[in-house]
Amino acid sequence: MKKQISAILSLAIAAGSLSLFPAAAADTLLHADFESGLDGWAARGTAKVAQITGTAASGTGAASVTERSESWCGIGLSLDTSVFKPGSAYSFSVSVSQKASPMAVHFKLSLQYSTDSGGGFPFGGSETYDCIAEGDAASGMWTKLSNPSYTIPANAKNPVLYIETEDSKADFFADEIIIAEEGGAVSTFSIGDADHSGSTDRKDVSALLNYLLTKSPDGVYADTADLDSSNALTASDLTLLKRQLSAPKPVTTTAPPADPVIVTTTAGSTPDSGDHADPKEYMAKVRANMTASVPQNVQQGDSGSLTKFRYYSKKAGHEKNANVWVPAGYSESKQYNVLYMNHGVFGNEDSMTAGWGVCEMASNMIASGEAEPFIIIFSQMYTSPKGESAGFGITQEVMDEYDNFLYDLTESLMPYVQEHWSVMTGKEHTAIAGFSMGGRESLYIGIQRPDLFGYVAAASPAPGIVPGKDMYLNHAGSYISGTNQRMKDGDFKIADDKLPYLLMIAGGTADSVVGTFPEQYHNLFTQNGTEHIWTSVPGADHDSRVGTPLFYNFYRALFKA
Repeated sequence: MKKQISAILSLAIAAGSLSLFPAAAADTLLHADFESGLDGWAARGTAKVAQITGTAASGTGAASVTERSESWCGIGLSLDTSVFKPGSAYSFSVSVSQKASPMAVHFKLSLQYSTDSGGGFPFGGSETYDCIAEGDAASGMWTKLSNPSYTIPANAKNPVLYIETEDSKADFFADEIIIAEEGGAVSTFSIGDADHSGSTDRKDVSALLNYLLTKSPDGVYADTADLDSSNALTASDLTLLKRQLSAPKPVTTTAPPADPVIVTTTAGSTPDSGDHADPKEYMAKVRANMTASVPQNVQQGDSGSLTKFRYYSKKAGHEKNANVWVPAGYSESKQYNVLYMNHGVFGNEDSMTAGWGVCEMASNMIASGEAEPFIIIFSQMYTSPKGESAGFGITQEVMDEYDNFLYDLTESLMPYVQEHWSVMTGKEHTAIAGFSMGGRESLYIGIQRPDLFGYVAAASPAPGIVPGKDMYLNHAGSYISGTNQRMKDGDFKIADDKLPYLLMIAGGTADSVVGTFPEQYHNLFTQNGTEHIWTSVPGADHDSRVGTPLFYNFYRALFKA
C-alpha cells in the first residue's frame, strides 16, 4: 500500500485506471466494497442498513446505516473462526463517513465476542467488547480506521466485527472494509494523512499543496490524499483536507449529557480554519513554479455563465453596474471563493470579460481541478457622486474617484455579493486583481484592507498610489484610508503579520502607457520589506501579454494557501 504517486500513476497508465484500494492482494482475507450488495453485513440493534450508490470511499457503492437509537447500533459481520483464528493477529481497516452532524463524530471499529458457548451476534449472553481502531469523521469526509496488528483474543467465541460510534446516533456510511494478514494489504494510514506520517495535520496540507504547485510526487501518497475519491489529486482534495482539519471535535464527558450546544455563525460569514501556509513560504513556492507559457487549451471555451446586475453604492449615492461570472454547475448548496476583477482607466464592468482569458481560464482550470472553484465579480470601479461611469480626462480628481472604489467595494459591492451569491468570506476566500487602473486599485485596496483580501494581483498597474509624474499628471498619491493624508513612498507596504498569502505584480518592458511604474511599485515593496512576486515580461506593451500569464499563474495558486 505504500505506493507514491509516481508508482501509482505508472500502474494507472498501464492498467487504464487508478485503484486506491487494491482488492487483489494475496494477503487480503476479507474485502467488503458494497458494490453489488451488503456482502453478508447486517444491522445491529434498531439500525437499518442498505447498499447505496453515489456515496463511496472507492468505486460507487457503500453501506448506509440509519435509524440508530443507540451509539452501538450499527453494522456488523460474524467472523468465521476457521479463517480468522482466535489467538492470531490480523490487519483491519474500514472507511467511514457521516453527513448528519456538523460536529466530528467519533467512530470505532470494534469486536464483540463471548467466552462461553452462548451469546454471539445477534444474540445476547456474556459478552466482551474490544476496540480495534477508532477516529473522528467530519461531516461529508471519509475517514479510515485501521490497525495493522490486532490479535483476536485466544478465548474468543462467536466473534463479531462491527462499526459503532462513541456517543453520536448520527446516520453514517461504511465502505472498503478489509481484513488481511498481519502487516499485510491494509494501509495503516488514515484518509487525509497525505504524507503517511501516521497523523493528519498541517504537514499533510503542505505535502498536498506542494504536489498541486509542482506536480512532484515526492512525499505525498494517493491512497490517502485523494479525499474526494476522484482517482486524481486536485484542488478539491486540498479543500476537503483543510475542512477535515478544521472540523470541530466531539467533546466527551463522564457527566450526564447537557443540553445540546448549537453552533452558530454570523450571517454571511465563513468560519476560518486558521490552517494556512505562511505567506512568505507560500509565495516562495509559487514563485519557483511560475510559467511564462499559458496552455492554449485553457484559454479556449467558457462553460460558465456571465450575468449583469445593479447594486446601490453608498459612496457614489446611486446604483452602479457589475457582472458576475459563475462556473458550470454553480449551486446554492455549495459555497465559493470570490475574485474581484478590475478594469483599466475609462473601462467598465464589461472590459475584462473578453480578450484576456479571464473567464475561459477560470472555466477550464476549475473543471480540471487545477484551480479551486470560485466566482468572479467584474466591477465598474469609477465611484463618483455625479453619476458618471467614467471620469473625463486624467486629473487628480478623477484618480481620487477611482480610489473611492475602496469604499464602494467594501461597504456596498461585497455585502451585495455575499447576500445574493453563495460565497465564502474572509481573506482566505477573497481575491482582488486587475489591469492598469484596475491593477493600481487592486494594489491600493490590498494595502489599505489586507484584512479582507488574501490574494492580490496587479497587471501593468497605473501610477498614482504614491506621488509620481507621468505624461498625464503630477500624481499627489492616494489617500490613506480614513484620513486626509496622502500616501508617501514609505506607506507603500503591508506589515508581515497582515501579508496576503499571494501578492503579485507584472509589467512589460515596452509599456508605452504606464512605463516603468509597475517596476517602481515592485522596488518600493522591496525597499519597504513587503514580500511579493514580481514578473517582468520582455517586449510586452500595455496589453494582455502581461495580464493573461499573470492571471494564469494567479489562478493556479488562488485559495490554496
